[in-house]
Amino acid sequence: MRVALIEMGSTSFRLTIETERETHHRIHHLNLGSSVSTNGSFTESDITNATGVLAEFMTAARVHNCQRIVAVATESFRLAANGDAVATHLGREAGCEVKVLSPDEENNLVWQAMVNQFHGVDFLVAVAITGGSVGITVGPTSSGIPLHNFSYPLGTSVLAPRASDSGFVDTSTRVRLEQHIAESLKPVGVVLRDIKGCEFVVSGGMPLALAKLIHTVRRSEVPETLDGLAIDCSDLGHLIKTFDELSLPARLALPGISSKRAPNMALGATILRQVLRSLDVHAVEVSNVGLREGLLGRIYADAKAA
Repeated sequence: MRVALIEMGSTSFRLTIETERETHHRIHHLNLGSSVSTNGSFTESDITNATGVLAEFMTAARVHNCQRIVAVATESFRLAANGDAVATHLGREAGCEVKVLSPDEENNLVWQAMVNQFHGVDFLVAVAITGGSVGITVGPTSSGIPLHNFSYPLGTSVLAPRASDSGFVDTSTRVRLEQHIAESLKPVGVVLRDIKGCEFVVSGGMPLALAKLIHTVRRSEVPETLDGLAIDCSDLGHLIKTFDELSLPARLALPGISSKRAPNMALGATILRQVLRSLDVHAVEVSNVGLREGLLGRIYADAKAA
């Protein structure tokens, strides 16, 4: 079966096409989360850009003769006052339904992808940090769904307009942001307090980009794979200090840095470090599986069941 998956995220729109022989990827960074955070709704420009990208993705899916096309939207569509209306409009223009995932649906899909990767672990805490949200799921890997499911609008794209100025996060803003994250995540801390022997794993484009940068700077070589790299609060603290001292052009000269994510990496490092602190975790492993793998797994499972 040939499948096309369209993810309409808060930072980027991504297309994944899987055929019997190969996989194709396309990505466009639209930063809708920042626009919604600033304006409260999608602007006409946002809608025009999203419509154009979705049309391009649909054309590619048809060229590859995909029998199944699935399009989903996440946090920016949940936050925007006109999110549901825009999703309906985009679906009508593209000829494909756009489903706005609920926080629980999104987290459950990430959880299933993580469980499939870490099936040898008894108890898992999966942390997904995206452009729109921080999602945290907790439970035994033997469970079909997590026992605990949390989601907070604390993603880098959503917070950037209020917390970052031209790529910099000043000290007073950082302190307020850390306090806000700590207060938001208190319910998670209460749950984890009574659970021992958890495996903590974090996924998302920003954590992977941060892990790549830290590893490359430390070892003077780009890692062959990002999956399984370790990242800790000390690494993140050093990186935050480095970003404070470098202009944006100077940051772009760092080996292993992501040029697309560079403007928000100081903010991303601050968010990730405080999330780990709030969970009382010093170090965590990064994973390259997430919503995409969860959705693809669901699509193939449904096809097999049919």
